[in-house]
Amino acid sequence: MTRIRVLAIAAVLVLVAAAFAAATQAGRSHGDKGRSAKIMMRDDCDPRDPTWATVGGCTLKRGDVTLAEFTEELDSPLAASVIGHQAWRNDPPYLEVKAGTSIRAKNVGGRAHTFTEVAEFGGGKTPNPGLNEGLATSPECPGSLDVAPGDSIKLSGLAVGNHRFMCCIHPWMRALVKVKQQNGKK
Repeated sequence: MTRIRVLAIAAVLVLVAAAFAAATQAGRSHGDKGRSAKIMMRDDCDPRDPTWATVGGCTLKRGDVTLAEFTEELDSPLAASVIGHQAWRNDPPYLEVKAGTSIRAKNVGGRAHTFTEVAEFGGGKTPNPGLNEGLATSPECPGSLDVAPGDSIKLSGLAVGNHRFMCCIHPWMRALVKVKQQNGKK
């Protein structure tokens, strides 16, 4: 009996520790406790589709979006500008952090992306009109740096207020980072 009680107590302690670790990690993802936050640049290019090679390739091991599907989803007859494929996205698209929090933006997709701060969302730097249809190029995009698949960038020192980030290759990939003062006020 004693051995069963000890095992039961140990199991409960393991569950409590796991719950605490999950709660701590959740706080860090929003920058509240660990003073760092993450945003993932995602896509789902299909590495088995040979047509991706004509536009720079796809480094994912597994993906499900062919270039034909990607192109088909760029726009809609109901929209005046580019829509984009929803598998190409920043995750999360909205993030609240406290001042002093650093942000790491990691490219977990199979294509190059940028994570560029812009004054206003707009079009990107690529000459492909399908990627920028109806959008004026954001002034910050022409000089933006590509983040290769698997690479990341770290941002720190963001001032209190709203900061807009976008991919200057796929301009529908957007993120809004709200930086609050240490006491939680805007």
